[in-house]
Amino acid sequence: MAVEHPNTEHTTALRIYYCGREQCAPGHFWGPAIRPHYLLHVILHGKGTFLYHGKEYALSSGDAFLIEPMQTHYYQADKEDPWEYAWVGFDGNCVEKILNTTVLRSSPVFYSPSDLCCQPMLQLNTLFFSPEKNPLALASAFLQLFSCMTRPESGGRSDHNEQYYQRALEYITNNYSYNLRIQDIADYIGVDRTYLYKIFMREAQISPKQYLLQYRIRAAAKLLQTQDYTVTEIAYSCGFRDSAAFCYHFRQQIGMTPRQYREKIRSGTY
Repeated sequence: MAVEHPNTEHTTALRIYYCGREQCAPGHFWGPAIRPHYLLHVILHGKGTFLYHGKEYALSSGDAFLIEPMQTHYYQADKEDPWEYAWVGFDGNCVEKILNTTVLRSSPVFYSPSDLCCQPMLQLNTLFFSPEKNPLALASAFLQLFSCMTRPESGGRSDHNEQYYQRALEYITNNYSYNLRIQDIADYIGVDRTYLYKIFMREAQISPKQYLLQYRIRAAAKLLQTQDYTVTEIAYSCGFRDSAAFCYHFRQQIGMTPRQYREKIRSGTY
């Protein structure tokens, strides 16, 4: 993930413009104003208020608030217990996708039950001002900060089932070429194997094991259509342990061997 600084003109996945930290004086305020990019504050100590889109939010230690580009905002430190906060200004192609995985997709504030975000934000600040300016370390710290603000969607049981199913499909899509076990999928989405089976039977009318096998066969068929890889190379590339097992399952699913399938595709008879 690229991390660049304010003088960068071309578009990149993630640009971190600046970081900072400030202990505010009692009643200190900023705005109403706008920013040209995203700006996230994490409150380290104290209290304050954030006014955004006509709504006022009372915030305290551990909480965070996000300002989007070109949106009018105002915030003020408490007069009795003024806040100290740290911030990061950022932008980039991947930012919207990152924010959509957090509670910030539906609210400009994150109310933390503890000081989850404080240490990651301080680490991000330290790395930003480090002489080495390691872009990978900076990107890692940035993602670690936002990982503290993820939260499962609220909703009924059926909503959760749909989310589990979609996450399982995504995991299979990204990992089918490895020695993937059904237990790995269940562990990834956070359910037991029996519950995963029920989700797949309800959503796909087949078991997760059958779905994985069919996905691998479809991926293999695509390679047979468009590439000159050997059957053994395709077998291993699609998650089969050997070509014999691959040929057996391919014939069960498609009705012919991989070689026969390739010949029919090339001759235009399939």
